[in-house]
Amino acid sequence: MSLILGLFEVQMLVLAIAIMRRHGAAQRSLGALLIVLCGMLTPFTIGYAGLYDRWPWLSFAPFAVPLAMGPLLYAHLNGLIFDRPIPRWHAALPVGQFAYQAAAFCLPLGLRGAFDREIQRPWLDPILAVLLLASMIGYAVAGLRALRRHRGWLLARRSDIAAARRVQAVLIAFAVIAAVRTIYLFADALIAPLSYFDMFGFYVVLAIVGNYLAIEGWRQADTRPHPIVEPIERDWRPIAAEWMRRIEEQGWWRDPDLDLAGLARRLGTNTAYLSRGLNDGLGVGFAEAINGLRVEHVAARLRDGSDGDILTLAIDAGFGSKATFNRVFKDRFGVTPSAYRRVSTDKNDAGRPDLQRMV
Repeated sequence: MSLILGLFEVQMLVLAIAIMRRHGAAQRSLGALLIVLCGMLTPFTIGYAGLYDRWPWLSFAPFAVPLAMGPLLYAHLNGLIFDRPIPRWHAALPVGQFAYQAAAFCLPLGLRGAFDREIQRPWLDPILAVLLLASMIGYAVAGLRALRRHRGWLLARRSDIAAARRVQAVLIAFAVIAAVRTIYLFADALIAPLSYFDMFGFYVVLAIVGNYLAIEGWRQADTRPHPIVEPIERDWRPIAAEWMRRIEEQGWWRDPDLDLAGLARRLGTNTAYLSRGLNDGLGVGFAEAINGLRVEHVAARLRDGSDGDILTLAIDAGFGSKATFNRVFKDRFGVTPSAYRRVSTDKNDAGRPDLQRMV
């Protein structure tokens, strides 16, 4: 028994250290989870070998911290799904369990034995068993919700759902541990108290599942994750204003073939980003923004007294058709280009108020 668990434990520990050397929250939390699983195997590995009988002072050594399994699983899933750590308060119960075991380990050996008989077994063990079961089920449910959100996010973007399958495999492995542990807890409570050796089957399952997670974690360590990317709230107004300044300064609006994709390339961005920036920052679409620059140029020429053909001025400004130019100009200034020219060229004082009323 000791040899079987020991071999599983050594392999798991080696892979855990190798995984933790990789960068990323998901890798670090998986490595920590594997170390916790090794710690849970250790008391039974050395116990089946008779080391507790040889060195009784090892009793209550804080090797096993089972309450850390749920938070570390959730931390690993959060690393895979959201590429971020979980809040630190999730470590409260595991830290408390470790501190309690460390304090008990520091007691004199005789007092440790009395504490185990009078308090640990009859009172604390049932409480810890309920806490462990609740923790495992609670974190498994939270992981399942995160998995559904991840799968939906990937499907909405027609992305490969291999990343979601990886998360699902981790969750299934943990569910196996939780299910087997639940069976043993109910057997102990409802059928007959389980001895130290009766628990061997559970720890074999724990070792097998732990090694599966270790091997898959090592194999997938360099796989590119597909975490959910949360939208970033931006103030698009200064971004859009800077774009318009560059468009006007470079004269790109003069190009009659200018389209959204071409402008995005010139600005060094993409079409989705550019379209959203113009809509959220200026309240206009691409065509309205560019045509606005064009009609402003034509209107400036008319105000300066240009006697050139209006259609020629419109074409020079980038308009592709007279109908589009006339419609955009009237929407902008409230009058036709010809009427705007007539009023603009009237230099007498009485004519200027007329222009203001017409504009």
